[in-house]
Amino acid sequence: SSVYYVKQRTGPAAFPFNALYCDFLSRHRKKLSKSPRIGQMIRTYDKFADDERARITASASAFLDGLNP
Repeated sequence: SSVYYVKQRTGPAAFPFNALYCDFLSRHRKKLSKSPRIGQMIRTYDKFADDERARITASASAFLDGLNP
């Protein structure tokens, strides 16, 4: 059984849905930014450093790739 840390966005012990959620926001930002509540989440994501956003994208991609053997 794996132990995940919900406050971590990336890394081996990071809760996978954190990266997946951020990646989803990034990919669908144009449509989602019209919502005041989700727009706030996108603005928070935009404050992350470029290297953190790159790690989030890589983590989300790795997780999704692992679903398809």
